[in-house]
Amino acid sequence: MKIAMCAPADLHALARFCGQDVEGVPPGLGSTATTPLIEELLRRGHEVTLFTLSNELAKETRHEWGGLRVFTGPSRHYGAARNLYWPEVAYLRRVIAKERPAFVHAHWTYEFALGALTLGIPLLTTIHDLPWNVLRQFRDRCRTVRLLIAYLVALRCHRYTAVSEDAANHFRRYFKPGGDIEIIPNFLKDSIFEVGHGMANSDRPFTFGTILSNWSIGKNGHAALKAFHAVSRVAPESRLIMMGTDYEQGGPAHRWARQHGLDARVTFAGMLPHEQMLRRVRDDVDVIVHPSLYEAFSMAVLESMALAKPIVAGYSTPGMRQALLEGDAGVLVDVRDSGAIARAMISLMTDSSLNQRVARNAYQHVSSAYRKDSIVPRYEEIYGRMAYR
Repeated sequence: MKIAMCAPADLHALARFCGQDVEGVPPGLGSTATTPLIEELLRRGHEVTLFTLSNELAKETRHEWGGLRVFTGPSRHYGAARNLYWPEVAYLRRVIAKERPAFVHAHWTYEFALGALTLGIPLLTTIHDLPWNVLRQFRDRCRTVRLLIAYLVALRCHRYTAVSEDAANHFRRYFKPGGDIEIIPNFLKDSIFEVGHGMANSDRPFTFGTILSNWSIGKNGHAALKAFHAVSRVAPESRLIMMGTDYEQGGPAHRWARQHGLDARVTFAGMLPHEQMLRRVRDDVDVIVHPSLYEAFSMAVLESMALAKPIVAGYSTPGMRQALLEGDAGVLVDVRDSGAIARAMISLMTDSSLNQRVARNAYQHVSSAYRKDSIVPRYEEIYGRMAYR
């Protein structure tokens, strides 16, 4: 089948997957959701055309690697919201209109979906986040403009999937009342499961971990630090490792923790290469704490579950009840309450049977529900209906 996709992607990863050198290839905008999907579609014998963007690109590029064709246009790292991402949208529309695919699968409800709204070409849009929640978390021009774009997309696009029930409900509530939105979550690559399970090392203290993409009110890292401070009063030997952008030594999270006297026995590991991060979680972490308030569907949580790590997350955080099976595959608490987080952390630290049961259920759940063979055929079915309508 010939499949056209309009989405951000890690172009270097795709080039390597196709056996190509990355020299002269723009990096793309990255994505742990779309890149594995494209790779799996190629592995299944489909031909994929990708319309995408890359920051700081001097001119348009085109690459062809076997069954994959990639059209890449320039994207501005700063200032794109000033004119509604129009140069980026215009590029996508132009190349899609020229190629005239049978259908396009767009990812995210912003510039990629708007760019894919080319006259007469059927469009499927996957909803990856909750636009109003994103704006509440980041009150800036960029997110305001993207919210407006989501409304423009909702006016003209009629086929949707969403990565979680919460994301679908959000879109129905604010953008597409009564919309028919199929839930198809992101999947985990087989390589995640191949990393294996890390056994608790009796030579090290019990260790908690966080994996958060930024230091913001929405990611709620300060609640994890407050909770760990309370835990450390009960278990002074315990440790916390914080991973992700803004959580490096001397970064915003570290400075805030030091200012508030909450940095003792906390390792600020920062952003790690993906494979290194997985090994760090496998070998050095006993429980993952995910205090985020705003998500659509956390890949970091799913990956930690695939490593058989118990999760503490928010019962009102979008996507978490679905991921943690309403609490059977994790511990759901009010993450606005650092005391509630701390009590869950202490329970998982002191109750080995609870720890083992949650970890086992987490692994079994993601292993059965979030592998490629459970997810990709559902997209293939939709593609087939659109291609041969």
